[in-house]
Amino acid sequence: MGFIKNAKANMVAEEAGRAIAEGRTVFTPRLNTPATQHTMSGSIAGWAEMIESIEAQGWQMVDWSVAQDKNGKPEAYPLFRRRPAPGARAPR
Repeated sequence: MGFIKNAKANMVAEEAGRAIAEGRTVFTPRLNTPATQHTMSGSIAGWAEMIESIEAQGWQMVDWSVAQDKNGKPEAYPLFRRRPAPGARAPR
């Protein structure tokens, strides 16, 4: 995995872990398109790695939305859910 991909995956995994520690039951990061992304169809660099790193924390992607940023590049907004532990209370 490249340096930038690895850094992004590590950063979002850390955020996903922090959300768990805070007792969150949903996690919604923003995944942006790298500046060097080719214009042909295919995998967007780093997105699979970021999704995998979040799911490795125990989250499951249940939905997502994709929009364009101000430069016309795609951004993804995945929704991850986690079941609360038995007896756990929702965060306030």
